Amino acid sequence: MRTPFIALALGVLLVGVAHGQDKTADQKRADAAAQQNARGAALLREGKVEEAIVELQQAVDAAPSSVLFQSNLAYAYDRQGKVDEAVAAYRKVIELDPKHAVVRKNLANLYSKKGQYEDAIREFEDLLQLDPANATARANLESATRNKGIAGQRQDQIGAALKAAEASPKDPRPAYDAARAYARLGDAENALAWLARAFELGYDKLDYLNADPDLASLRKDPRFTKLLDERRAGR
Repeated sequence: MRTPFIALALGVLLVGVAHGQDKTADQKRADAAAQQNARGAALLREGKVEEAIVELQQAVDAAPSSVLFQSNLAYAYDRQGKVDEAVAAYRKVIELDPKHAVVRKNLANLYSKKGQYEDAIREFEDLLQLDPANATARANLESATRNKGIAGQRQDQIGAALKAAEASPKDPRPAYDAARAYARLGDAENALAWLARAFELGYDKLDYLNADPDLASLRKDPRFTKLLDERRAGR
């Protein structure tokens, strides 16, 4: 079950600008960071995510202990689909504010998206400790636990396929089965490599490749089409 990230309420903190000449250097930096955060939040609402990230990153650099600024930056990375950057930013928010439930939920969902189910389970469990009545978190925990089991089974299938390919290095079928196993796991790189190996060994049931349900995700990759076209041209 896919669980979308939860939108953060984009916080905007504007520090008063009166008596600017009397401000210390630290106060001026705080004012500048707040202004950058405000601009970033506004840009994000307008859908200008890349521009927003520039402003929000500058705000965070100027005030790294601000939960508000860091939360907005994490959400912007999430919106942009930069999963690794979003995870790092969300982790920073939790370091600053361990009880930030929305951020913890978003982080758990990103871990699930990355296939890091152990991490996702840990975050959902921590979230439930903060909010035992959170039905969504409980459902997502069950989903992550279930997906962890499925991922483990698929890893076992990969191990079995590789063992079979090693035992019959000249047989194209085990190589094709290895490609299928990797495709089921979502590992396109290894799936394509083993599919190329199967072709090298003489696998010729090319029409089946467009019907094989295990290759459904792989067929969306333009490299798959290129590899198949090259194989057909070389027959």
